[in-house]
Amino acid sequence: ADEQSELPLVKCNTTETQNTGSTIKQNTNSNKDEMIHLTQWANINQKSAIETLKSMALKERWSYSVEDENYPNPILAKYLKWTFVKLMRENKILYSNEYAAFNTGLVDKFYKPIYAVFDKNKFKKQPWHFIDFCVAGSSTVAARKLTDNFSQLPERASYIQNYDDVIYDTSLPVDVNWEHIILENIDRMPIELLRQVCLGSFEVHDPSQLSACEKEKYFEELRNVLESNPMRLSIISSMMGMAVETAKHRVAWNYKTAIPVYYPTDDSVHLILPLALNINEPEEISIALVMTKTPSGRYRAVTIFTLDMAYSNARLVTKPSSDWLIAESINSL
Repeated sequence: ADEQSELPLVKCNTTETQNTGSTIKQNTNSNKDEMIHLTQWANINQKSAIETLKSMALKERWSYSVEDENYPNPILAKYLKWTFVKLMRENKILYSNEYAAFNTGLVDKFYKPIYAVFDKNKFKKQPWHFIDFCVAGSSTVAARKLTDNFSQLPERASYIQNYDDVIYDTSLPVDVNWEHIILENIDRMPIELLRQVCLGSFEVHDPSQLSACEKEKYFEELRNVLESNPMRLSIISSMMGMAVETAKHRVAWNYKTAIPVYYPTDDSVHLILPLALNINEPEEISIALVMTKTPSGRYRAVTIFTLDMAYSNARLVTKPSSDWLIAESINSL
């Protein structure tokens, strides 16, 4: 019974789940808000570890076109962060004696899996201490600890259960609450589009130049400007609607246009579509629309991603092979 709510809520077992002798597998995603991150679980120097992992892994672009020297390899950093969260949810981190290990999901130049190996932490608050990344069978300390303590090596994270869910069906209808998506994600909307729509009534700035406090106030003012004039919202909604139709034509031409992404918030995989919203550059992709398939067989727009968000979330599933989501051409915000 939930006694915190005004109305009593009682969870009841159905007759089918009360059969004696049945084994019920624990749902590790029962509370998806409770995320344990790698830095909470282990004492690890992330910057050094990410550099090591980058040097071991099959060569790949792990940064955007404009790099932040204070935050190198942001794609790989986010990849490692959310891969660990997913592995925790799937109970795929292995423990044996004084050691723990997990599969990073990356491979070396010979396509051999790269593992992360840990031992018990005796000094810090985190329960584990990072030893190193390794490939099974190599001569490093971490590799020996891995094979000496684990008869079965850790499995990689699993994102796709049904491949039909990651192939966009252009015949299905799409439901979008544009007003909600625009206002709730005003900080992700293309600056040029907002400038065109708000011309003469509000000066649109580059938010990257503002402090956190200034950003909050700025976006609230911008949100109020759009809400006060439904015509502005209608114009943006119409443009985004046309961009969706163009994206659907593009998917029909090349199915790889729709890219699967992992959404850590609800521990699920969605599809993203490219939206071209720059009037002066009609082929330029501005943002990505996140779509989910409903049980009734329709698509519902969930939110929008900036391109760096789209790439980071897509890379968790696999390296994007589409012609519109390319790390080298993305400017990170």
